Amino acid sequence: MVEIAWFRVGDVELARVPYFDIALDPAIVNVTAEQVESIDWARPAWVSAEGQALVGQAVWVVESRDQVIVIDPCGAADEFLRSGPEAIGHQDAVLAAMSEAGFPPERVDVVVLSHLDGIGMAAVVGTLGDWTPAFPNARVVMTKAELEFLSNGGAAQGIEALNALIAQGVVDGVDDGHQITDEVSLEITGAHTPGHAIVRIHSDGDSATFVGHLALNPLNVVTAAACARNADDTRAAETLAAIVAEATAQESLLIGPLWPYPGAGYAADDRIVPAD
Repeated sequence: MVEIAWFRVGDVELARVPYFDIALDPAIVNVTAEQVESIDWARPAWVSAEGQALVGQAVWVVESRDQVIVIDPCGAADEFLRSGPEAIGHQDAVLAAMSEAGFPPERVDVVVLSHLDGIGMAAVVGTLGDWTPAFPNARVVMTKAELEFLSNGGAAQGIEALNALIAQGVVDGVDDGHQITDEVSLEITGAHTPGHAIVRIHSDGDSATFVGHLALNPLNVVTAAACARNADDTRAAETLAAIVAEATAQESLLIGPLWPYPGAGYAADDRIVPAD
């Protein structure tokens, strides 16, 4: 069982509440087997002994001021988690893990979606196929740019769940630079999807960045091969490189919602070192 990873960024507390980590073909994260073989430092944290890319399903929780914030809960709108008779079991298991970690669903104030695919477990499906908020007291926040993109027919996976949340009046479209607290803000990249955003944390001289789906695994950071299926591959690679350069200079924490345990690391010497 993967353990909870706890971090502190200034006065902000962060927790990675895991569901599971899984080894997948590196092509899933847009990296070749040859690239995996050449990056010896990636084992065992980011790559399995067999050369498979490790991908995590987890819920990141950020506590800032008096707000409990969830970011891209369980990372992606993967069909095997969200459909079929097993879906309710997955949902119950994830929410139980959060409660055991001290974050029952009712305690969450804000759910941030970096983009549509980040919807993950923000919505739960009932036995009749109806979607409801997983976090009943929370506002769901995503950029206006992403909502506009989706309203014009962009993307598909996860849209049914999102539309249900919108119909129930729990979704807020926000502008670039939107501050959830004075320590936590959203910044539009427009690279992975037109409205894709990263989440910035700045507190008491420390900083961290949630990269969203610009990097599905730390291998993406050093191979300059950002996540596949980007709206703009060049912009995605350039944006990710700029984020990593900034994190290196500032010694700030980099976090990937889909990165395996511990889910966060520091950029140094062209590698991502797992955070303690």
